[in-house]
Amino acid sequence: MRYSRLFGKTLRQKPHNVEIRSHELLLRGGFIFPVAAGIYDFLPLGFRVLEKIDRIIKEELAKKGVQHLIMPFVHPASLWRETGRFEKMKRILAVFDAAHGGKYLLAPTHEETVTDLARNFILSYRDLPVIVNQNQWKYRNEIRVTGGLLRTREFLMQDAYSFDKDEEGLAESFKVVSEAYHAIFKRMDFETTVVKADSGAIGGTGSEEFMVLSPSGEDSIIACDSCTYKANIEKAESIFPTFPQDKEQKPMKDVLGKGLIGVEPLAKYLNISVYQTTKTLIYQVDNNVVAVCIRGDFNVNEVKLANILGCSDLTLATEETIKKLTGAEVGYAGPLNLPNNIKVYWDYSTNDRINFEAGANRTDYHTININFGSDIKSPEKFYDFRSVKAGEICSECRKGKLAEKKAIELGHVFKLGTVYSEAMNATFLDKHGKRKPIVMGCYGIGITRLLAAAVEQHHDDRGIIWPKEISSYNVHLISLPGGEEKAEKLYISLKENNVEVLWDDRDESAGVKFSDADLIGIPVRLVISAKTGDKVEYKIRSEKQFHIIEIEEAIRKIKS
Repeated sequence: MRYSRLFGKTLRQKPHNVEIRSHELLLRGGFIFPVAAGIYDFLPLGFRVLEKIDRIIKEELAKKGVQHLIMPFVHPASLWRETGRFEKMKRILAVFDAAHGGKYLLAPTHEETVTDLARNFILSYRDLPVIVNQNQWKYRNEIRVTGGLLRTREFLMQDAYSFDKDEEGLAESFKVVSEAYHAIFKRMDFETTVVKADSGAIGGTGSEEFMVLSPSGEDSIIACDSCTYKANIEKAESIFPTFPQDKEQKPMKDVLGKGLIGVEPLAKYLNISVYQTTKTLIYQVDNNVVAVCIRGDFNVNEVKLANILGCSDLTLATEETIKKLTGAEVGYAGPLNLPNNIKVYWDYSTNDRINFEAGANRTDYHTININFGSDIKSPEKFYDFRSVKAGEICSECRKGKLAEKKAIELGHVFKLGTVYSEAMNATFLDKHGKRKPIVMGCYGIGITRLLAAAVEQHHDDRGIIWPKEISSYNVHLISLPGGEEKAEKLYISLKENNVEVLWDDRDESAGVKFSDADLIGIPVRLVISAKTGDKVEYKIRSEKQFHIIEIEEAIRKIKS
């Protein structure tokens, strides 16, 4: 490709409202162009990267016996009503009424569609196991989009689905796809780490995420410094610190503490430890309201809480709702004297405490010396909805300390089990003639997100450094004064040798051409000018030094 004919050019200045490096470089390099919030054009350079990622994924999955197909981008709402996800995921669904009748939605994922396929084509145990895959566009009506391609509304996704007769078969399929994922990410030069993860709206019995560490990542992972334990912050568990308790219970009483809402100033004012304080949060849960209590030095992990409650919508209650329920201003809610219809959920961290504090449900008042049994009914069950903190003890090896790191999710694998097959009556006849639900797995990679993740991991202060397997071109050829004719001959020769080459044939200065080459980040740069004579300047993008070598040698090095 001649640069003078390339559609989409580089930008000199950093675009407005761009926060992370990958977003800036992909825009400035002419790889993407914003259409609307979370929706992008992929210009020729960006499209070529997408195509190479798409090819690598399909090749590695095919090596494992995965069959490729394509499913529609538009789904009838009736399929989603079968599983209950039409209501559960309505916040992110883009739904429309068709002119010919019927309600449809733009696909955010394809579990319903593929399960419908399975129930029509998988009839006997002889049809199992099977794994199918598609690389397909999706749309999620996300409220918040950020980080360029890291969180968008429209995105290209690889999603594979496995079908087995039992859990042992699912475990094998899970292993097969996970091995393919390791090969895929290795070819793209990603250093990944696999962590335990939350299954979220997809559901199922367990899931893992393939992550890459990055300061720009929107995910946090927890890792032990003594064993192999790693988990997403939404799934992580730990042994949290406990403290000595009072030996005797004291009389419960209300204490005036005007304007004291934060646990630190409150504990200081009451002359108690922060761990004796209690945060009571009022949540709107679908169509109900619940109260949640956690030790004052911890925070609620809302993903864990939503999973416990089994809800689709979880938000903090409005100021008006809190006042109506507690009779107090925001900040003074407590578990005592709430209306009988309000269920209170207690975190594990609140167990085994003596003489603890909580809001008094009276503005400016706090209740101290509360005790289970004597002052408030002991909970039937305690739950784990606490966010793990760095420095806590690992719950697996019980000796290592946990560290928190920022990361980008590249892929997510799920053991769905029979969640969808039971809901949609996707069954098969086993060898004894008994009808059983198909056991499913789901495996996805965010293809468009990989562009951003690759740039986050591979760039310097001048621009992108693309891994060779996914770079838009193999060679960036630059011709300077006196080298135009030789450059054209080399351009033709490279193409005849099946080398993908971008030739900067523009009438621009050397500085502009070198700057654009560094920004675009193609792995090899070749420069021909009057100074190079019959040779060529050969430079690897990731290296500082260049070498003057014979043209034939340059072609051999590139091909090898």
